[in-house]
Amino acid sequence: MSSRERSEQLSGDPTFRRIAQGTISGLVSANGALAWRGIPFAAPPVGALRWRAPRPPAPFAEHFAAVSCGAACVQGLSLAAPFLDDDGDGLVGSEDCLYLNVFAPAHVTQPLPVMFWIHGGGNVGGHNASPGYDASLLAERHDVVVVAVNYRLGTLGWFLHPAFIEPDSSADDASGNWGLLDIIRGLEWVRDNIAAFGGDASNVTVFGQSAGGLNVCALLLSPRAAGLFHRAIVQSGGAPVATLASATHYSDDPEPGHFNSAREVLNRLLIRLGRAHDRESAKALQQQLPAAEIRALLYAQTPAEIIALMNPQAVRLYDAPRLFLDGSVITREPARVAFAAGRFNQVPVIFGTTRDERRLYMYRDPRFERMLETAPGDYVRYSLYTSLAWKLRGVDELARAMFQSGHRAIYAYRFDWDEQGVVADVDLSLGLGAAHTVELPFVFGHGTSLAAFGDLEAPTRLALTRSVQAYWAEFAYTGAPNAGRDGAELGWAAWDNAPDAAKLMIFDTDADGGIRLSAEQLTLEGLKHALLADSGFHDRALQAELYRELFGRRAFEREYPNAAANQAAPAE
Repeated sequence: MSSRERSEQLSGDPTFRRIAQGTISGLVSANGALAWRGIPFAAPPVGALRWRAPRPPAPFAEHFAAVSCGAACVQGLSLAAPFLDDDGDGLVGSEDCLYLNVFAPAHVTQPLPVMFWIHGGGNVGGHNASPGYDASLLAERHDVVVVAVNYRLGTLGWFLHPAFIEPDSSADDASGNWGLLDIIRGLEWVRDNIAAFGGDASNVTVFGQSAGGLNVCALLLSPRAAGLFHRAIVQSGGAPVATLASATHYSDDPEPGHFNSAREVLNRLLIRLGRAHDRESAKALQQQLPAAEIRALLYAQTPAEIIALMNPQAVRLYDAPRLFLDGSVITREPARVAFAAGRFNQVPVIFGTTRDERRLYMYRDPRFERMLETAPGDYVRYSLYTSLAWKLRGVDELARAMFQSGHRAIYAYRFDWDEQGVVADVDLSLGLGAAHTVELPFVFGHGTSLAAFGDLEAPTRLALTRSVQAYWAEFAYTGAPNAGRDGAELGWAAWDNAPDAAKLMIFDTDADGGIRLSAEQLTLEGLKHALLADSGFHDRALQAELYRELFGRRAFEREYPNAAANQAAPAE
């Protein structure tokens, strides 16, 4: 069969499309929505492209069947399901991972809003193949086109040694923000191709959760992303804070680098290779090595070898600089400064968190498991203040700064749903509650994540899902959540810095107060005062520990009563 005959045969397929790379076909989902999985949106970032900005993809050699998700980007096992560790090295995924998925309604009569999903996972894990990110229900119910993107993670996504920068390096190739540049390349692919799927490239909403929300915030601060998106939803995110110095300097420089800066990682590599016997000799050798030799040394390591240098204990979310404020891909100034000055991509924004963010990280921690059994009040208080601090930094401070600049298309929410119930004699409504990630099944309409517990078909749960999706879709259409896509929801008021203005939408079922607006607004001083004044702690040392954890050692020593008697609190 000739290529022309093959094309004519495929053109009867409802998923058949022509894009810049060639012809493509996908799948019809169970609900009738169309899906295309595993579309390459960039050249594989392998070999000489490992620590470089992404390049455009090559044309398809033949018709492309987009029927299975691409590989996850290299990561540990904890966030990688359903991918398997076939070689037993504790890692899954591939360096060749820059693939995206597209979901669209079966019948499109006009260009539809595009919703561009950025997964979470601490920027060290996660992928777009999660069943929870199947957007076929969202696409079909609300006539939107949804794109879910992969991006490089961890050491492969954010890592910059000065030796990588050559005289002719572009600003992108000198930034180190490879993972964010992958996301931007995905947005460029949408700009160039989404019309073939029924999407409107002039109406793109970026939305992401956790690290995905952090990456959305970075896009707001990115001159490189200007014009590529037109609305933004930051779910349980925050603002990038890492500097180029933290990513590239030695840890004992006048402007110190992180202990996992590129120079410190190379020190450890030189010791591991037997070329130095301690850090000082490794540093002395590194300072003498030509840039070409440094590049060759680092590029010669496998992903597993590089990750082991940064994360030798194979912890789930390892610490390293990510999202560098480089002044090119991301503005150099902190988010609150840039937002307040109006130096950001000024599009409508939703900021939000869940009420009990931190319980996700507490629930399986042995220390907090014991606390839940012996002092549940302290468990609740610890999660309360740490979750409020998340909201302060990820919602209120950012919204206030944007509002100060004169920007008014700002919306805020808190997700309070906590009806997992009792499972195997464990009260998950208390242990997990409205924990981090709990809103995701309500956005996508699938019973995954923490909300998989309990009755998936409970009428109250289904009603809340319909409401959340209606607001998200209306925001994608108009830039304001209003009263939802169907006009039947409570009107969502925009943010206002006035203390008594109703500006926070709370999401919950009717049994717990329903969907409602609140005037709640957090400030740093208000949060400090609330914690100091809380007389309900059973363990007063825990209260002191919390103060030091949230506000720092100096604030603790200066502000906390009897600070000297509470030195058992952990260091910063």
